[in-house]
Amino acid sequence: MFGFVTAATELLSEENKSRYRGWYCGLCRSLEQVCGQPSRLLLTYDMAFLAMLLSSVHDLTEECSEATCAVHPMKPHPEIRTAASDYAADMNVILMYYKLLDDWHDDKNPAALAAASVYAPKCEELRGKYPRQSGAVLTCLEHLSDLEHDGECNPDLPANCFGRLMGELFVMNEGEPYEQELRAFGRTLGRFIYILDAATDLRADLLRRRYNPLVGLDAQEIPAMLKVMGGDFMRTYRRLPVGKDSEILENILCAGIWRKYEAKQHRHAKKEKKENSENGEESV
Repeated sequence: MFGFVTAATELLSEENKSRYRGWYCGLCRSLEQVCGQPSRLLLTYDMAFLAMLLSSVHDLTEECSEATCAVHPMKPHPEIRTAASDYAADMNVILMYYKLLDDWHDDKNPAALAAASVYAPKCEELRGKYPRQSGAVLTCLEHLSDLEHDGECNPDLPANCFGRLMGELFVMNEGEPYEQELRAFGRTLGRFIYILDAATDLRADLLRRRYNPLVGLDAQEIPAMLKVMGGDFMRTYRRLPVGKDSEILENILCAGIWRKYEAKQHRHAKKEKKENSENGEESV
């Protein structure tokens, strides 16, 4: 369920493209400081979005710089960091650690277990630092795993579970301004991402006989469901006092977040058209 919350960069101005890259590279730098160079492999645009949104809502002071790195060794690139960047880096480590454990439990993937063991000491430290968030991640992922293993056919149940997890991540500190609005946004966004991920993988899951909460639905119902859920998270987003980077954030929520799903639907439609054409030729 990672990798959906990205920008449609071709629709951004050059200035906003630079800022978007700056937030991503700033998160990468924060990850390095949290957990060393290997942690950069955990980097996701989803957590860059979290850092950007929280920085905008809380009007956090930015630390802007230019630097080179292993990926960009020759030309310095912009880095933007705030306190929310460091927080998002911590959440990135927690989420990916439990995802690696889940991959091990589900698929007995030894590489996932080996990677999880590398991050286990840091995750233990972060559990003490963020008991609410880490507790929500562990509890919700365990519940989610149970629902999936039981073949739960009501998509609302796993979607609500993932929504609760996301809701807690969007609140850095209880009692902070806009706590309830941020939690509500995280919940509605999490619900949407879970169903969007399921819709994107539906055909592959059917072929491989893997769990998918949408298998009992008519395929025609799914786009309408996604549209309604998309409206839900945009309504909660509008309640937030987003100032700086609003154009980038709305690009992500209105365009970028749909890209994986739309691309997969386009490929399926193209494949079906080709198959129908070939079948038609054979029948002539």
